[in-house]
Amino acid sequence: MCAYNRVNGTHASQNRWLLTEVLREQWGFDGLVVSDWGAVHDRVAALAAGLDLEMPPNLGVSDAALVEAVRDGRLEEAVLDTAVARVLRLVDRALAGREQPVEAVDVDAHHALARSAAADCAVLLKNDGGILPLRPAAGELIAVVGEFARTPRYQGAGSSQVNPTRVDIALDELRSGVPEGVEVEFAPGFRIDGTGAEGAEGADGSGADDATLAEEAVALAARAGTVVAFLGLPASEESEGFDRTHIRLPENQTGLVARLAEANPNLVVVLSNGSAVQLSGWDHHARAVLECWLSGQAAGGAAIDLLLGAADPSGRLAETLPLRLEDNPSHLNFPGEAGHVRYGEGVFVGYRGYDALAREVSYPFGHGLTYTTFEYADLRAQVSGAGQDVRVDVTCEVTNTGDRAGKEVVQLYVGDPQASVARPARELKAFAKVHLEPGESRTVQFRLTARDLSYWSQATGGWVLEPGTFALSAGASSRDVRLTATVDVDAPPVRPRLDAMATLQEWMADPAGAALLKQAVGSGDDGRPRGILGNDELIRVIGNFPISSLAAFPGLGIDHATVASVVEQVTARA
Repeated sequence: MCAYNRVNGTHASQNRWLLTEVLREQWGFDGLVVSDWGAVHDRVAALAAGLDLEMPPNLGVSDAALVEAVRDGRLEEAVLDTAVARVLRLVDRALAGREQPVEAVDVDAHHALARSAAADCAVLLKNDGGILPLRPAAGELIAVVGEFARTPRYQGAGSSQVNPTRVDIALDELRSGVPEGVEVEFAPGFRIDGTGAEGAEGADGSGADDATLAEEAVALAARAGTVVAFLGLPASEESEGFDRTHIRLPENQTGLVARLAEANPNLVVVLSNGSAVQLSGWDHHARAVLECWLSGQAAGGAAIDLLLGAADPSGRLAETLPLRLEDNPSHLNFPGEAGHVRYGEGVFVGYRGYDALAREVSYPFGHGLTYTTFEYADLRAQVSGAGQDVRVDVTCEVTNTGDRAGKEVVQLYVGDPQASVARPARELKAFAKVHLEPGESRTVQFRLTARDLSYWSQATGGWVLEPGTFALSAGASSRDVRLTATVDVDAPPVRPRLDAMATLQEWMADPAGAALLKQAVGSGDDGRPRGILGNDELIRVIGNFPISSLAAFPGLGIDHATVASVVEQVTARA
C-alpha cells in the first residue's frame, strides 16, 4: 500500500521510483500495489508508476481516464494489462487457501497464544530493589489503582480496531492469580478522558470527580503492602489521522503518582499506551515501571503473569523514551508547514541522534530488564571476501548468571569511525532473542553483509561500502554495550564523480584526477606544479571550490580550457 504524502515532490501513489524501481526491480516484490484510501490524484500517472489498484474505486472517473489515455496513446495498453494481471493473481492466491478444509477455530488456544505474545512484548523499564515479581503472602493487601485496571485499553482506534473473542480484565486476573488469603482492593483513582467514563465512580458507587477519586486511592495505598497503579493514554489522545502535540500522560494520572508514593513507597506502575510517553517527572516515584503498550485482548492477563512472575519480561524498547519531546532529533522540523516536512535529522533519526549527541534520555533504544541477569563474553569477528562480497561472521557467548530462567536480546551494533560522510556512532544491524536456564551459556551467531556496512550515497544513488576499520558492539541496548571489537574491511576506494563541479580537493584526492590536473598545469623549474597545485596553503583555503569556479581566478594555473580538457579525459577513461 502506498502512502498519502509526496516524496521529493511526487505523490507516493504516482512515484515510479518508489513503486517500480525500488519496490519491484530492487526488492523483487511480485504482488499487488494498492493505494491508501483517497491517495490517488492522477489515476493515469499512478498506473504508469506501478499502482495497480485504487481504493476506493473512483467509478466513472478513473476508469474513464484510463480508457481515454489508452485510446490517445498516453498509456500503453500493456501497462494496463500488467496491472489487471496482478489483481487477478492476488485473487488466485487468496482463493488457493480456500481449497483446504477450514478447521474449527480454537478460541481458547488463540487467546492463550495472544497472552503469551503480550507477555513477551512488554518492557520492564525499571525494577528497583527487585520489587517485581510480586511475592504476596496470605494476610497481605495489594492496592490496585487506576481505571485502566478494570476498563482496559488494549487496542488502537480507527482502522486498527478488531473484534476480540474476549478481553482479560487485569483486576479480575490479579484477584484470581494471587495466593489464597491475599486481599486485592481497587480504587479507580482518576477518570479516563477527564469525564465520567465507565467505571469511574467513587468507592460508594456514586459518581465522583478526580479529586475525590484521588483521595480514595491514596487512602487505600496507605493501608496496602504494595500499590499497583494502571496508567495510560485515553483512546482520544492517540489515533490515526492526527498527530499528538505532546507526549505527557494526563495530569490526573501523573499528579496521583507522587501522592501514592508518599502514602506507600512500594509503588509499581503498569502502562497501557500505543506510543511513547514522557516518564521524567514522575517515574522516580515508582519502584517499578512495566510498559505493556496496547497488547491485545489478553493484555490484562499478560500483565498479571508478569507482575506475579508466572512469565518473565523480555521485551525491548523499539524506540528511545526521551526526557521530553523537545529532545527528539526531529523536533524542530516536524510537523512542517505549508504541506512540506523537512527531514532535517537525516540519518540521525531516533536513537542514532540521541546517541550522537550523548543526550540524556529516560530509557534508551533496546532497553528492557528481566528477572535474571546475563553476562557477555568472547566477542569474535571473522571477515571473509571483499567489496560487495564481504561477509563478517560475529559470535559472542551469553550466560544466564541469575537464579531464574529468562530471555536476553543480544543486540549487535556497527559503527564506521573512519567514514568520509556523517554516520551514526552505532547502528543496530542484528539481534537475537535467546532463552537461557540459570547457569546456561549459549553462543550467539550473526552474519553481516556489505549492505550492513554501507551508507546510502545521494551522489551515486546507491549503497556505498568504504574500506577501513569498522567497530562492532554487542550489548543489551544502544547504551548498554558489553563487548566491542574491530574489523578491517577491504573494498575499492570511494572516488567522487569528477566533473567541472567537483572541487579541487576531490580531484586531488583521486589518483587519476590528480595526475591529469598536474599534467595539464605543468611544473616549474623547482619541479613543483605551477599555480595553486604547488601552493598547499592556498589549496586549504579555496581547494573546496569547484574547478570550474577556480578557472575564473587569475594566476592559479587552471583556466576553462584546462577544465574542459581534464573533464573530457576523465570521462573517456570511465
